[in-house]
Amino acid sequence: MSAKQVFKMRLIRCSVVVLVTNLLVSQHAVADQNGGTNQERRSGSRRSSIVVEPETTRAIQGITDVERKRYFNVCDPGTGFENQVKDDAMYDYLVKELGISFGRRLGVVKHPAQSLSEDPNRPGYPDISRLRNKKAVEPSERMRKDFGSNLNVAAHGHHNAFPEYMGRFETSESVQDPNHSQYLPKNLDAAAYLSAAVLRFGFNDFDRPQYYEPVNEPHWSFPKTQHLADWHLKTMDFVHRATPGVKVGGPCLSVCYFYRNEYKAFDGLKDFIERTDAKLDFYSFHTYDYLRWREGEFKGRIQSGLALEGTLDLVQNYTVNTFGKEVDVVVSEQGGYIGSDPKGEYDGEFVAGEIMAEHYPDADPASWDYEMKKRSIVNFGHVSSIVANTLAFIEHPHCVQKTVPFLLPNTWAWGPKYYAQLYVAHDYEDKTRWVETDLMMYFKYFRDLAGRRVKALCKDPDLQVRAFVDKNKLFLAINNQSFESETVDLSGISTENVEVRRLGRNADFTAFYSEDTIPTPETLTLAGRESVMIVAEADEPIQQKRVVNELVCYGDKVVQPMQDATFSVHVPQNEPIVYAQLRIGVTRSPDALKTPVVRFNGIVLDVPMEDCAERFVDREYAMTKLIPLDPTLIKAANTVSVSFADGSDGAVGSVVIRAAVKETP
Repeated sequence: MSAKQVFKMRLIRCSVVVLVTNLLVSQHAVADQNGGTNQERRSGSRRSSIVVEPETTRAIQGITDVERKRYFNVCDPGTGFENQVKDDAMYDYLVKELGISFGRRLGVVKHPAQSLSEDPNRPGYPDISRLRNKKAVEPSERMRKDFGSNLNVAAHGHHNAFPEYMGRFETSESVQDPNHSQYLPKNLDAAAYLSAAVLRFGFNDFDRPQYYEPVNEPHWSFPKTQHLADWHLKTMDFVHRATPGVKVGGPCLSVCYFYRNEYKAFDGLKDFIERTDAKLDFYSFHTYDYLRWREGEFKGRIQSGLALEGTLDLVQNYTVNTFGKEVDVVVSEQGGYIGSDPKGEYDGEFVAGEIMAEHYPDADPASWDYEMKKRSIVNFGHVSSIVANTLAFIEHPHCVQKTVPFLLPNTWAWGPKYYAQLYVAHDYEDKTRWVETDLMMYFKYFRDLAGRRVKALCKDPDLQVRAFVDKNKLFLAINNQSFESETVDLSGISTENVEVRRLGRNADFTAFYSEDTIPTPETLTLAGRESVMIVAEADEPIQQKRVVNELVCYGDKVVQPMQDATFSVHVPQNEPIVYAQLRIGVTRSPDALKTPVVRFNGIVLDVPMEDCAERFVDREYAMTKLIPLDPTLIKAANTVSVSFADGSDGAVGSVVIRAAVKETP
């Protein structure tokens, strides 16, 4: 590996004595710089438990069902999809067996605008007469049957897509990009008119985007301007009048590491929401893990999983406090890629080649098998980030409306070797031989998952645990976010046998996927970075006998420096609380302590320490602490304070309580 790729970040292991200020704080007395107490430190696999209640429906803010079109999408608009696949068998495999939906269209205005001249009667406006007469291609009956009345796609525009006769709005920073300067349309009425016209006449009801972001990943300086906000508001107004079913939002940020620089990185989205008065149909950003090969492992800036939980909490906590409402969120791209330089012909190829050379020094690097193994290394990084993101998004159905894994069917027309393809041509040239990449594991892992959420509790923060029931099937998804193996005791699964799907990585960092039917296990071990899906099929439909509804209760402030990290959280007391979780978004320096002292109404809580902490320490430690709460401790008004024994380094982004109350089925 290249020396300039290696960023040495070695945490100094030592112990510090935490001052005892309360008898209950003794459990936090000795902590190391990885954040673990003596009790928390372990070698090898650690033991946790997962208790599943298939007959207890679990709602979040009143929402129970999983809508597949929100999550399990290909990065494709769906228009002309039947012409893209090889044959009917491939169509049935993707659509019927794997259950894909469609997610994202890049480009709405750019290509239509190229054929529209300026209206001589209204300078600065397009003449849309040609567009009015265009006939959109109607879908086949098969597509209508399989995907319903609308494909539910999120669309965002190219940079610099609007005609120059509308004028150019620029910032001093946006024109200095050495590779690609950006501008926005200056005539906002004309730009909004063009967007509305294209959405009205350039599509039919079936393929018309459900969500529209006027520009994809705008230059970082634009969200600071009122012009970008006014453009979105104006566009929303025009589009609603032309096509009421289309929702308009933005700003479609390229990143969501809002915890950076003690949450100052949140200012961009925050300012945009304020400038639009939180009136857009949705707010949006992309989330990618920036994977880097360091010290024999893939680390880097991780925005998925536990970090993403705090990001989503922060956005809603802020808008509830400032505007009195939760806002909808759309994520039109998500994933993870290896961004090391040089990247090779596709992102991560160089790093994957170095890893392959180490594990297979005598293999032929020019062979197709060798090439697919290299791609497999890259693929696992991408698909594992997508799994972690998806499981986080599923926990926020009250706000997250659409998410799109960056998984393209193929990119042969413009990039035969691009890293994010589900299929590549054999040897990158023979387009009669479609070769499935390991990215397809995402859809295999999540295939046929549907139905209602059900209760499945686990106190281990390293494990993302989600359970669902669809008729007679129970689905239990478990994702290990740490490099360490994790062993769990399972209870609540009553079938004699279960199907087990495993998605993980081999010792050479290539991806693996397996499926097997086994006797229902009482314990299960997940390797580091492994995801397991258990599918238990009962003889009869699994009946709903109980319902719990998780109320999301937000703290009274956001983004507080550590010395002022005391919050008040109101929790309704109308119904008995069955269980509860305290969620704290926190950021600190990478070498600072990672286990906080959390006082809840004056009582020091036991804070589980995540083994995956070492994955979340690129430039800063970014984490969401998930802490089980004793329901008997919860009052109508609750005080939460957060501190660290080594000082006031860092900040707290948000404090949220999820309180589950019983409801009548």
